[in-house]
Amino acid sequence: MKKIITACSLLLYLAACNQEPANPPTVVMENMFTAMKNGNIEDMKKSITKADVAMLEAAEKLMTSIDPEGIQKIKSRMTEELKDKAQHIEYSLKNEKIDGDHATVEAEIITKDTAAANGKKISKQTFELVKEDNTWKIALTKPGNEMFNSMKGNMGSRKGDLKDGLEKLQKMNPDSLKMMIKKGLQALDSMQKKKE
Repeated sequence: MKKIITACSLLLYLAACNQEPANPPTVVMENMFTAMKNGNIEDMKKSITKADVAMLEAAEKLMTSIDPEGIQKIKSRMTEELKDKAQHIEYSLKNEKIDGDHATVEAEIITKDTAAANGKKISKQTFELVKEDNTWKIALTKPGNEMFNSMKGNMGSRKGDLKDGLEKLQKMNPDSLKMMIKKGLQALDSMQKKKE
């Protein structure tokens, strides 16, 4: 009897390990674009890796400890700016490729560009995802994911990662960090005035 229970338990365990993730990578990308268009940061966080969420939250916590009011204003304005820009994005996702715990999804992204003859800018990007707890997540620190630079401090696709950025923030003088927050608010104010 023990052998039967052990064998059944082992089969159930193996079946659970081999389950497909709840959403394929393309659906995760769709969810991220939807969250961006809705300006829903919490839903965006659901689409990225735990490590990336932890780094973003640690940076926010550090900056909040320096200037809580300033960082709240920045967060609110950046969310609105992201939502506004995302409203003008058209995209198509294709060529999902899965290789073990890694996946890529190609995207053609069309944005407004007043300098272009047709008023649109078309870019192609390949987004990288990783499987985390049997769920596909966008890895912001992967090179192909430069579209999400605003979430990682606009460090660029080939420059450092979230961990490097957080370490730099932690080493900054609090007064310098407060001045940086103030300049960020001024830049957001300037952007708002240009839109009006």
